[in-house]
Amino acid sequence: MSIDSVNSCMRICLFTDSFSPYISGVSSAVLNQANELAARGHDVSIFHPRAKRADREKSVPGLDPSISVFGLPFSVPTPSIPKLRFSAPLFLFTYRRLRKAPPDLIHVHTEFGCGIEGLLLARCKKVPLVGTFHTFFAEPEYLKQFHIPDFAFTRNAMWKYSVTFYNRCSHIVSPSKSVRDGLVKHGLKAKATVLSNGIDKIEFRPKDDIETLRRSYGIDDFAFVYVGRISPEKSLSVVFDAFAQVLKVNPKAKLVIVGSGPSDVEIDRKLEELDIAESVVRTGRIERDKLMKDNIPLLGDVFVTASKTENQPVSLLEAMAFGLPMIGPRARGIPELVDEGVDGLIFEPDDASAMAAAMIRLMEDEQLLKEMSEAAIRHAGEHRIDKIGAQLESIYREVIERSKSVSKK
Repeated sequence: MSIDSVNSCMRICLFTDSFSPYISGVSSAVLNQANELAARGHDVSIFHPRAKRADREKSVPGLDPSISVFGLPFSVPTPSIPKLRFSAPLFLFTYRRLRKAPPDLIHVHTEFGCGIEGLLLARCKKVPLVGTFHTFFAEPEYLKQFHIPDFAFTRNAMWKYSVTFYNRCSHIVSPSKSVRDGLVKHGLKAKATVLSNGIDKIEFRPKDDIETLRRSYGIDDFAFVYVGRISPEKSLSVVFDAFAQVLKVNPKAKLVIVGSGPSDVEIDRKLEELDIAESVVRTGRIERDKLMKDNIPLLGDVFVTASKTENQPVSLLEAMAFGLPMIGPRARGIPELVDEGVDGLIFEPDDASAMAAAMIRLMEDEQLLKEMSEAAIRHAGEHRIDKIGAQLESIYREVIERSKSVSKK
């Protein structure tokens, strides 16, 4: 690799179907990585589905102003998921935007409309394509959410589509080993590197401010917190069943649910059925920059999730950085993030009683809670975005140099 290539600025285009104003782990990962790449002096552009007029933003909260953001003009809503839209790959729109300054590399974060647009543009411009596989769309929970029948045929078809798409990339970035192994099992041939999504630096507010924040939400005892989308694949009913058992041990305990989504009405009904609604604090949707600035995850003492579909949830990484021990299922990427007995506890998927036992254990053992909190902060340091940015930059340069070598032959 030449000295000039090491020191040069790269023009990088990121394509994603998931981006602001839609909030998700993918949206957060793209924003964090784009900011870090821009901070390293690179020319970064983001292409995503254009939001409907009422949701369009003058600027993306928390995004470096030097980053160019383009909404692909033809996008359609996803009926079951508010603010999430998919775009049709028209190609001409992006081609015109990049005609005068073609990219050195394209990075796709999803394999649908925007991802296809990025793939086509990479082919046309003859530049290398990097892809990140974030979501197990072949899982029954996701098929149900998108109203796709859950049959072996549809699951296999989704895997085949994803693997076919990513095999057209020069390099795959996988946020977890379980994802990489899943792709390889289903036929991935492209080179794949396990690399964290990364998290931004946490700015802690004074302890008194946090106590005031908790009181403002009616929290005066031990609390558990979940941050994420309110949707079927998150298995929140398991969390509620477990929390109902926790309340029998400590009636003053609270469960904080941060987020909104297509299952809002359904979970409100579930809380009433379990008669635990008064012990559950629902904050609704909170914009990511406010969530981090106000230290919203610290409304809880422990982060909880029962989702069996997680690859590497950014919300979990951020909660660790805030010093929250984790409680999650032994499924997909969760065991790779949670060091059992060190910075969190693992339970078998869908076992509400086992989850409740883990919650009660951390609620009652103050010393264990303290030790796990300290371990969570140490572990989170491994996922700092500056470290991840340096590794991602290295992958980009390697892919570009390899592409140049091939073109010279």
